[in-house]
Amino acid sequence: PNVVFLDTSPMESRFDSVVPGYELGISLAVEHLLELNHRRIGFIGPERTMNSRGQFVPEVRRRAYIQLMQANGLFDPSLIVDCPMDRLMEVRTAKEAMGDFMKSGTELPTALICVNEEYAIGVAAVLKENGISIPEDISIISFNDTPRSALVDPPLTSISAHVEEMSCVALQMLAERARIGDNEPMRTLPLKVVVPPSLVIRESTCTAKERL
Repeated sequence: PNVVFLDTSPMESRFDSVVPGYELGISLAVEHLLELNHRRIGFIGPERTMNSRGQFVPEVRRRAYIQLMQANGLFDPSLIVDCPMDRLMEVRTAKEAMGDFMKSGTELPTALICVNEEYAIGVAAVLKENGISIPEDISIISFNDTPRSALVDPPLTSISAHVEEMSCVALQMLAERARIGDNEPMRTLPLKVVVPPSLVIRESTCTAKERL
């Protein structure tokens, strides 16, 4: 019974879990870009991803992006860079997907939301190779805000999932489950905690330029 799932919640009726607020994170990213006058906002990431039960399901960040852009009357499917999730070679996969997108002749978005840091690093590399400046020509936002975000040139504006806080909450929940009182656990009702993310603004985003 003393199990806490971190970053996934496969059996909410039985076990505690701590997960990031993906939808809120994408909302923060879109709101930030809209405030900077961006309207052609793209997204790079997979259409579907595998959940904790081995099932392929819609990728939650991409789905949230589509819903928010539709709600603002700005959704353009041509601005989605489809890129399968490859845990072993995410930077390389993102570089290839972004390279193919640029070769297609589709006009670049003025801003691009990346499903995670590795994708953002791959995208930034391809843009630089093609003489496209970040953020002057295109703004970039990543997701997760690992220490790598601050090491990219330019440092990445990123959605912080607060991984350390998530870990602390998971340990606190585990401690609650492990306590014994009258030969029974102190708490038996399984809880799911959603840790709200926050936006960390760095140099990879700026006000959109008008394009002729």
